[in-house]
Amino acid sequence: MLRPVLLGVCAAFFFAVTFVLNRSMELSGGSWIWSASLRYILMVPFLLVIVLVRKNFQALWAEMKKHPARWLLWSFTGFVLFYAPLCFSAAYAPGWLVAGTWQITILSGSLLAPFFFKTVETTEGLMKIREPIPFRGLRWSLVILLGVLMMQLEQAGRISFREMMLGVLPVIVATFAYPLGNRKMMELCEGRLDTF
Repeated sequence: MLRPVLLGVCAAFFFAVTFVLNRSMELSGGSWIWSASLRYILMVPFLLVIVLVRKNFQALWAEMKKHPARWLLWSFTGFVLFYAPLCFSAAYAPGWLVAGTWQITILSGSLLAPFFFKTVETTEGLMKIREPIPFRGLRWSLVILLGVLMMQLEQAGRISFREMMLGVLPVIVATFAYPLGNRKMMELCEGRLDTF
């Protein structure tokens, strides 16, 4: 369980750089809407090339045609409700606040477990049951959360309550939207597609 947490911490570290860039764009007169939109507009060609090179485009297109409404719903959740709030918060709060708060995503992903089902074999046959919250693994996540809280409390006196709320609440929405959208998409595909 420690390996996924360490990978999450490393990913969060590199991802945190984007929060500083978002804030920099905002301070230089750019809109948070452009920051959020450009991230995906610029990402689509790269992902399309990767999918084409891996010869997965036809499988991807077939999966999308099976459940277009659910693809839109969970894509919107995992991408729009993820990155738009992050860019919005950069318009109102310093990059350190957004980056620090984003670390909560490690905890948020675990707390979403009951929204997903796993198939288990019983004497009555196969049954789908809700996944339990992995309390054992949450210990490490709580250590990270404690670090986030300590950082936020130390810096809290330097910004207004309004900046704190506009910088923290949208990020908390994003910390739940990102893993929820991604995991629901994986559930929808039932392992027929890879991450790309």
